[in-house]
Amino acid sequence: MGLIRAIAAVVVGILLAYGLPWVLERVLVESVAGRNLATASDYYLVRNTAGLMAARILMAVILSVLAGHVAARVAKEDMVRTIAISAAAMTVMLISEYTIGEFAWGTPIWMRVALVLITGPAMVLGAYARAAAAELHAEQALEAGK
Repeated sequence: MGLIRAIAAVVVGILLAYGLPWVLERVLVESVAGRNLATASDYYLVRNTAGLMAARILMAVILSVLAGHVAARVAKEDMVRTIAISAAAMTVMLISEYTIGEFAWGTPIWMRVALVLITGPAMVLGAYARAAAAELHAEQALEAGK
């Protein structure tokens, strides 16, 4: 059962770290635009403003930590190492998307680099926080049982 949990945790981490920022970015950009943006050019014209790029960086940090934390809860054991695998896969996906992906042209290079450098470590940070909380809870339970 441990292997199935680990695989599920890796998949959950990737889905959350990739999917949540994508959905929230889309909502934020179209909200700022005040309309649905039909073309990629229109979308990136709105999205690549300073405020929205700053929001995207902040979202990457928060949502990647959240993704790592939730995925670590799924893993239950060997949390940090399992989520590190998820973070590594996510990093490879982002590098691929931002170098050879169809819409790589729409994201400034500094933003691509920042998102690649932020996402994986933030996921591991979330897993580390969950592992530390689980360890603290286990210690408290042990002391309560004495």
